[in-house]
Amino acid sequence: MTRLALIGATGTDWWVDPKKKSFVLSFVPKGSEIGNFTPRYGTHSVESHVDEAYNAPFILEQVVRANREGYDVIVIDCACDPILDAAREISKIPVVAPRNASLHLALTLGTRFGIVTVQGDSLKRCMESGVRREGLESFCAGVRYLSMPVLDVAKRPLEAQKELLSMCKKLIEEDGANVIVLGCTALSHEVDLKPIMARLGVPVIDPWVVAVKTAFMLVEAGLSHSRVAYPSPPLKQVNEDPVLKGAFDSYLKK
Repeated sequence: MTRLALIGATGTDWWVDPKKKSFVLSFVPKGSEIGNFTPRYGTHSVESHVDEAYNAPFILEQVVRANREGYDVIVIDCACDPILDAAREISKIPVVAPRNASLHLALTLGTRFGIVTVQGDSLKRCMESGVRREGLESFCAGVRYLSMPVLDVAKRPLEAQKELLSMCKKLIEEDGANVIVLGCTALSHEVDLKPIMARLGVPVIDPWVVAVKTAFMLVEAGLSHSRVAYPSPPLKQVNEDPVLKGAFDSYLKK
């Protein structure tokens, strides 16, 4: 039985949403176990580098916890891929991030991808910096975003669906994209990608689905991230925050 640790990137437990939980479970192989890990503290959404930085230690705390509790693989539930490198340095099990997995998959399905995320410029910047980190600038046609922030998507799913189609069309016709990647996992269970793909004739990649499927594939194949690429951090003296006291013992603290 494969045990997957789903680690949230915010201080809000999205697992309590029955719509999202049902969506997640529909892509999980039978007999597998999903563990829900929510950071103890954090912003209610991740829409900027500041949000990522604020939530980072509490996300990393859950990565350590998943390792200690014997899970087989981790998925970080955010298309900004917060603390991916740090998580892989500290984790002995595979860590999968939605944007990282989706951008590379996009280039097996086409030659230029475009990203559609949610409002606004700070999140657009996160997507663009993520593309640069992957070294994929020359393959990126552009990043566009909806007029609504992430926390409004569930309140206005039909509007999100309509606007997503419009943004995808602009990326294809005006920017030259031939594959689309969603830049927010909150869109996953709120929009229907099938009619959009049928109308536009291009793949539209759901980063959440790709991340989960990649996680199980890695476990089945016996693969994990390279310890040469992501070496364990050296142990050292730490001036600990009382909130995180003991959280990283044996992983970071000397």
